[in-house]
Amino acid sequence: MPADNTHHPFRAENDDPVLTWRRYACPPDPMRGEFFRDYTRILHSRAFRRLRNKTQVFVMPYNDHICTRIEHTLLVCSVAKTICDNLGLNTDLATAIALGHDIGHAPFGHFGEECLKKVLPGFSHEKHSLLLADRLNSEKSYEHPGLNLTFAVRDGIACHYGEGSEQSMQPDRKKTFKDLDIWANLEDKGRPMPVTLEGCVVRMADRIAYIGRDLEDYLQLPDAEQSVPEEAKALGQSNREILGNLVADVIETSRNHGDSIGMSDGNFAKLKSLYRFSNDRIYRHPYVRKYFDRIDRAIPRLVEYIRVIIEDWQKKGVCEAHPKADLWDHRKVLADFLTDDVREWQQGKPLKLAIWFVAGMTDTYFVRTFNEVFVPEGL
Repeated sequence: MPADNTHHPFRAENDDPVLTWRRYACPPDPMRGEFFRDYTRILHSRAFRRLRNKTQVFVMPYNDHICTRIEHTLLVCSVAKTICDNLGLNTDLATAIALGHDIGHAPFGHFGEECLKKVLPGFSHEKHSLLLADRLNSEKSYEHPGLNLTFAVRDGIACHYGEGSEQSMQPDRKKTFKDLDIWANLEDKGRPMPVTLEGCVVRMADRIAYIGRDLEDYLQLPDAEQSVPEEAKALGQSNREILGNLVADVIETSRNHGDSIGMSDGNFAKLKSLYRFSNDRIYRHPYVRKYFDRIDRAIPRLVEYIRVIIEDWQKKGVCEAHPKADLWDHRKVLADFLTDDVREWQQGKPLKLAIWFVAGMTDTYFVRTFNEVFVPEGL
């Protein structure tokens, strides 16, 4: 299917003053457009690097061929780019949103997110991804906090919600950056639509990218239920076929539908059938859930431990990590996080700061820190 070189009538333009607005003004880049500039900022961020050791579905897999959060992110980029190429939409914007959409995911995937939500109601990876982009992933060379991304990319990251089930989506073009800031501070975050059609593409691409890939991983299990519903099988026998069929359908369905992105009735019904199978068979499989009880106990315990340290440091007015500590010593990493990323940490609520710190951990660093704190070592 050749790319459509004609610009879509509702395409986001690289010089749109509203969509390219940044909280902190910066001179234009002679080599890159504003949205591609955001793509590279996310690509080089520490939050993006950490995705390689964060759970997608299977917790801390030893099998290198099992999908992790960074592979899922790259798959979303690929799907979004293909759809945008063929519809004449802005691929730089879509790939920037896709690359950053999960940077705020907690360790241990969606279950880790649910554990953090028990401690801090209202926590979500969408909101935390926006928080990381806006504040908690600062480079020391920047004079401002965060990555200072454009409004359109920030909005797309915050509104990606890949667990939804909409057959078609239309952007909320009345939204402003002030509306986004208000939403980010609400405990009940709701499910707002992105401000751009490219943001809607990423929201659709997110669910397309994971459904077949999760099935592919699941079918590697020795006791996997092989009886995938016939309706779902019609989408394809492999992740490659499922992706190809769904992407082609979204392109064909959306090509002449103006300011919306959608899927045909037939393929949407097949996709819902596969979602039901995934929820009943994959995400509830004992191998997926085998560590959930331990994670449910470990996350609040480590959060509370970190909270006490921060509260103590706030009373003393200084982070007391040893300057010559090992590079990965949790107190040193915590001190660097507070002083470099939070900056005004002394005025923050200790529990919220502890949640932010733990949410940024990879699966492997969480386990390392937990063992360092709670597991005794022999002499």
